[in-house]
Amino acid sequence: MQNRKVIVLEDDPDVLQLVDRVATGDGFEVHGALSLAECRRKMRAVDPTIFIVDVNLPDGSGLSFVPEIREHSRAGILILSARTAEVDQVLGLEMGADDYVAKPFRPRELVARMRALHRRLSARPGEVPAPQHDGAPDFTLSGYQLFLQARRVIDPEGRDIALTAAEFDVFAALMEFEGRIASRDEIIETVRRRNWSGNERAIDGIVSRLRRKLPVPESQPHFIRTVYGVGYLVAA
Repeated sequence: MQNRKVIVLEDDPDVLQLVDRVATGDGFEVHGALSLAECRRKMRAVDPTIFIVDVNLPDGSGLSFVPEIREHSRAGILILSARTAEVDQVLGLEMGADDYVAKPFRPRELVARMRALHRRLSARPGEVPAPQHDGAPDFTLSGYQLFLQARRVIDPEGRDIALTAAEFDVFAALMEFEGRIASRDEIIETVRRRNWSGNERAIDGIVSRLRRKLPVPESQPHFIRTVYGVGYLVAA
């Protein structure tokens, strides 16, 4: 994925200018939007690989806009917000964002997270229908198949599951711990090998999304189980 176009949805011109300067300096092509309406117009014309989204906007909520982006794009989504409460960060990730950066932010950290997200997106297959796999999946559990190199997850009926970059990386990390309890710290360290920069709160939000996207029959417990006070257990 050579596309390095970024839409920055931010209603503060000073913050928008700062993000534009540091991201452009790192080789990204930045397109600013001061409102949801402007962002909707630009996303049709620009086709970005990453969205950076503020939460409080003059014509709506950036959090509520995240699912709308997901309906039309597989781009990465990074929320940039002054809201630092844990509930806001978890909610943002549950809505479909890949990462969450709190204001005030360090410009170098923001660019590093943009780079990491772009690398993970670059490893993902394109939008064209993918060919059938010749090799065996790297992990299989409860009928779901995970292919690391292709970054694909196939459901028990053989259909592709659309996961965000963060969701795929966390699911792959959880599968590595199949059959034993993994703490959130262990999961984070495993995911960081794939250039991810999340935290414990991010893990909880992404696991919540994975359970919704990877359903099991109502009569069965989900194979991603919470071990309260410890972490998660993945087991059929």
